[in-house]
Amino acid sequence: MNDILKWFVDIFSYDDYRELPDELAGKLNELNRVERGELKMKLFNEAKLLARECDDPVKPIRWLENSFELIEQNTFRLHEVLLSPGKQIPDTLNVLLDNAKHSIAVCVFTISDHELSKRLLRAKRRGVDVRVISDDQKIHDRGSQVYNLKKAGVKVKIDHSRYHMHNKFGIVDNRIAFTGSYNWTYTATKHNQENLVVTTNFDIVGKFAEQFEKLWDEMFWL
Repeated sequence: MNDILKWFVDIFSYDDYRELPDELAGKLNELNRVERGELKMKLFNEAKLLARECDDPVKPIRWLENSFELIEQNTFRLHEVLLSPGKQIPDTLNVLLDNAKHSIAVCVFTISDHELSKRLLRAKRRGVDVRVISDDQKIHDRGSQVYNLKKAGVKVKIDHSRYHMHNKFGIVDNRIAFTGSYNWTYTATKHNQENLVVTTNFDIVGKFAEQFEKLWDEMFWL
């Protein structure tokens, strides 16, 4: 965040405002809502300091407006409703898993889709913290990938109950949440009428992240 703040302060002396460099745009893109709020507050405080030293009282206001506009332009937002049968849902999940940088937390009833399982393993191999919660009965189904994930070093927990762990949601990098009726199976892709909602809404992501941690504490290691 300090690099971004410094760049904004440095361009105050220019008459023409330029686009954010790609490297800083990427860093800005990774900030969550709280961090963006902190950045805006720091910029607001800088504008007050700059106003004291500037002969043109309007210039700090224009600079602040431009800074806020650049922040909004480079803010990552994603809100989608996806439907199956078809490749729309698995293709989107593949992209989300492939682009995870820090963490993947998946809480799904069953996993038999080899391609999605493969994406989790790839993420694990490139250093992403991958955790999976699944139903204890479904891991014995033919084609289940849960044991394979565990053998490959993915952290897996299950319930011990005659009732189902029937959740179907996940969180990527604590900034993207996905949820819906969609199970990670070929049948869900090819035949079933299913849905998946993907969002970066800060409050929704936070609720799912909180629930995942609660379940993770309650569940049992596979």
